Amino acid sequence: MIEKIYFCVPTTAACREVLYPLCLGDFTYERDYHIARNAYDSYLFFFVREGKGYLEFDGRKYHLSKGQACLIDCYQPHAYGSDSGWEIEWIHFDGRCAGSYYDMIVKQSGNVFSLTGKQAAQVLRPLRYMLELLESKITYKEIWMAKYITDMLSYLLGLPEYTLPYTESMTPCERAVSYIRQRFRSNITLQELADHVSLDASYFLRLFKRETGLTPHAYIVSVRLQQAGYYLKTTDRPVKEIAYACGFQSVNSFCIAFKKNKGMTPTQYKERQ
Repeated sequence: MIEKIYFCVPTTAACREVLYPLCLGDFTYERDYHIARNAYDSYLFFFVREGKGYLEFDGRKYHLSKGQACLIDCYQPHAYGSDSGWEIEWIHFDGRCAGSYYDMIVKQSGNVFSLTGKQAAQVLRPLRYMLELLESKITYKEIWMAKYITDMLSYLLGLPEYTLPYTESMTPCERAVSYIRQRFRSNITLQELADHVSLDASYFLRLFKRETGLTPHAYIVSVRLQQAGYYLKTTDRPVKEIAYACGFQSVNSFCIAFKKNKGMTPTQYKERQ
C-alpha cells in the first residue's frame, strides 16, 4: 500500500463562507482495500486512475474501473473498496453550497460517471494542485482551496475553464497554520510558532485566535483529532497506536480530548462506523 494523505482544519470563516477540504490524498492499494461507514461528515469525490473496485451507496452497488469517478454524500451510509487493487485520487470536502453542487452534479450525471479526455484533465487538475500545495512548504490561503474545489465541481458540471491570478502573499497566521500542518505530530509550543512568524508570543496568540477562532493549541489538537477520527473510521489500528501516531503524548490525553470534542470515547466512535 502506498498512501499519501493530507488533513486540513478549516477556520471558522471558511466553514461559514466557502467550500473547504477536510482531507485528500492519492492511494495505491494492491488488494483487499475496503471501507464501510455509517457516516463521515463530508462529501467525497474520487477518481479511479488504475484498477477496479466497487461502491455501495443509496441501495445500489456499482462496479468501478479505470477512468470512472464517484461523488457521494458521506453523511449517508456508504462503502467502497477493491478486491484486486486500484489507484485512486480523492478528496473529502464540505462547506457553503457543497450540498447544492452535489445535487446538481448527481442530477446531471449520477453518483458514478466516466471522465475522459479534456474533462478528466480539467477535473483532476485542481485536485492535483491542492495535493501539490499540501506537499510543498508554501503556505496556502483557504480561498485558494475554495477556488480549486469550486473549479473541480464546476468542471464536473461541464462549465468552461477559466484562469485566476495566483499569489503567494501570506499572513502570519497562514504561515503558522502551514507550520502546524507540517509538524502537528511534534510538541509545538506557542513560542515556537511565534518565532516562526517573527511576532511577539502574546500578540501572535491574540492574532491567531482572532483569525481562526481557535488558540494555537486548540488548532493543533483539532488537526490531531481530525486525523485520529479518520484512522478510527477507516482502519483497524488500536486506539493507543492512533493516539501516538497523531501526536498525543499519552492515550489518556487523547481520550480526554477526543471525548470533549466528539462527545464519546475513541472506542465508541470506532464501533459506530
